[in-house]
Amino acid sequence: MQKLPLENIRVLDFTQVRMGPQLTQWLAVMGAEVIKIESKLRPDYFQMIAVSSKLSGQNNNRVGYFASMNYGKLSITLNMKHPKSIELIKQMLKHIDIVAENFRTGVMEHWGLGYEDLKKIKPDIIFYSGSGFGRTGPMKDVPAFAPVIGGFSGFVFENGYPDGEPAEPGCQGWTDSIGAEQGLFAVLAALYHRSKTGEGQYLDLSMVESELAFAPEAAIEYAMNGKVRGRVGNRDDVMAPHGCYRCKGVDKWVAIAVSNDEEWVALCKSMGNSELAKDKRFSDALCRRDNQDELDRLIEDWTRKHDHYEVMKRLQEAGVMAGASLNIEDLGSDPHLKERGFLVDIEYPDKTKIRRLASPLNLSSTGRGIYKYAPALGEHNRYVFGELMGMSDEEIKRLENEEVLY
Repeated sequence: MQKLPLENIRVLDFTQVRMGPQLTQWLAVMGAEVIKIESKLRPDYFQMIAVSSKLSGQNNNRVGYFASMNYGKLSITLNMKHPKSIELIKQMLKHIDIVAENFRTGVMEHWGLGYEDLKKIKPDIIFYSGSGFGRTGPMKDVPAFAPVIGGFSGFVFENGYPDGEPAEPGCQGWTDSIGAEQGLFAVLAALYHRSKTGEGQYLDLSMVESELAFAPEAAIEYAMNGKVRGRVGNRDDVMAPHGCYRCKGVDKWVAIAVSNDEEWVALCKSMGNSELAKDKRFSDALCRRDNQDELDRLIEDWTRKHDHYEVMKRLQEAGVMAGASLNIEDLGSDPHLKERGFLVDIEYPDKTKIRRLASPLNLSSTGRGIYKYAPALGEHNRYVFGELMGMSDEEIKRLENEEVLY
């Protein structure tokens, strides 16, 4: 097997919750050695929330969110309230390529571990700093979770039905995942830049700006004609029909999007109602868009009689874009995702296997990368402080007794 793209890259990971850990996890999947800094005094947020009944009594490294955002990493325990911990970080820096953090603005600087401090020790260090609003500007000190960012970025305002209230788009933490993707791109670009110039980089990533970058239509529409884009539900500006339709069974749905008259005719034929394509109310895209309420009702009268997978298959075979709306149970058994290797069974030391979703990155030479269980708290203290930094067992034991490694 060929070497993974980020082998020999080492990351010091201060991040918690979702955006930062998801970014560093993808680095780990691509071969980087990611060292996660934790502490008994301040466990990762996701290790403190509810545990599935199936996992109760077991290590918190199996908690859903934590295990899904931290697989493939190493874990060390450092009490950051102890001055010796700061010195250990600085000593470790010679082995590190990337430092990642998403604390409130000023925390790393308070410890003497900000970018300006660290680049004096290691000039080519890449320093990723993720936050809700960025490290400059009037809101640089404001903390935030995903719903707050979704609101501030305009996505919550735009999302929802025309007669309804604003709604958070996507699944929980969607904004974090967008920030993680943007951050991953920035880190890889910085690594490339360093390989060409030898220069390090400070990466100031704002969740708000990451999300705004995915909304050019609203900005362009306002800039061009002064119109504030409103909520449209599942509908599209041009395509009709375009929506999610109820199917046979409890809470089963299918998404259908028709982009031209040829597909509309194919949809009508698949519904067993070719005459509908000749109806003047639906004869072209403009007419269909103007009569969407009636159009959606007619389509759902048909989809309600059929299974969501059945509708999807029939329409796809007819050349109409359609996809079953899958819940997590459907996704876990979907043959397409299974064949592509997107469902990964990660084995823990006791031979227990827990299924996780893989990274979306799938390289032809190395596949989807490394998948190892999320680490237990401090599991790799001996490796990092002993093998990597050259400390003796006696030195490590002394640091544990002093509650530096704690």
